[in-house]
Amino acid sequence: MAQVEIRNLGKVYPGKVRAVSGASADIADGEFIVLVGPSGCGKSTILRMIAGLEEVSEGDLFIGGDRVNDLEPGERDIAMVFQNYALYPHMTVRRNMEYGLRNEGLPKDQIAARIAEAARTLRLEEYLDRKPRQLSGGQRQRVAMGRAIVREPKAFLFDEPLSNLDAKLRTQLRAELRALHVRLGATFIYVTHDQVEAMSLADRIIVMNAGQIEQIGAPLELYQKPATRFVAEFIGTPAMNFVEARPVTAGLKIDLPEGASLPGPCAMVDQLAAPAHIGFRPEDLVLEPQDGAAGLRLDLQVMFAEQLGADTVIHARLAGQSDPVTIRVESAQNPAPGATMTAYAPNAALHVFDAATGQRL
Repeated sequence: MAQVEIRNLGKVYPGKVRAVSGASADIADGEFIVLVGPSGCGKSTILRMIAGLEEVSEGDLFIGGDRVNDLEPGERDIAMVFQNYALYPHMTVRRNMEYGLRNEGLPKDQIAARIAEAARTLRLEEYLDRKPRQLSGGQRQRVAMGRAIVREPKAFLFDEPLSNLDAKLRTQLRAELRALHVRLGATFIYVTHDQVEAMSLADRIIVMNAGQIEQIGAPLELYQKPATRFVAEFIGTPAMNFVEARPVTAGLKIDLPEGASLPGPCAMVDQLAAPAHIGFRPEDLVLEPQDGAAGLRLDLQVMFAEQLGADTVIHARLAGQSDPVTIRVESAQNPAPGATMTAYAPNAALHVFDAATGQRL
């Protein structure tokens, strides 16, 4: 196994189209790292540069302490699992899994032992003599993972491997992937656009935006203390709510949208010297605050409610802004459209970001 180091990595395509700029990260040996971000943010490009499928335009890549910028993919001792499985349709599961090992010239008994162990790990024993067309999507993805496992590489790379599966199967395979990582103790580098997938799998998450790294941290760290408004919006479901705040006289008074107010003192907001965005998560809003509790008050009109079983997400309108406010409450609450309500975000649950730069204040 090996650590992976990314140093000021950049990728520029012909026509001066920049996909990645100045990306740096240290991935520890045995760590499960997830790169997450919207489509086109550069996460898959970084993965493909690590794999050797894209040339590095700027910076350096190290795997196990060795600089690999100029090495061919086959010389990097990594294995990659693709979104579309990339299985040979005319070969059986067994042949697909042993193909790379045969090319390496491993002895037949060693190949058989590795195939048997991977098949047990991934519950594929009864499918070894079937062809890919005879398997479900989840079974095909297990075969793709098995083909990577048998190679015993320094690091495993995953490019949105679950995105073609239905929601139930994605949840099941997420759990299996996490268990597999624990069992192998290997370095996993995983790309997804699904932040729920990232939160449930990762030891640490790399959040990317427009070709740059916005923040690196443990899932709860990103959730509880996002470094930028982008991270705050991207991490968490439903997304964080925001209201604008403008200082009327620096350090004395702020202007909030109609329907929003701060009845008591709030150190984070009271001293604002420039326009800011005040963020608060749907699950942090309360409808019945304790007496005397300080926080942001919101007078709302219900648009509709989504009953999700364990809880309900209320979508409501704040008079002074166009974006709706979402509130996550217990499932027993189901207000009718048009009803009015007052919600409170405690001071401790508020996040404040500079309106111009998006940086946390």
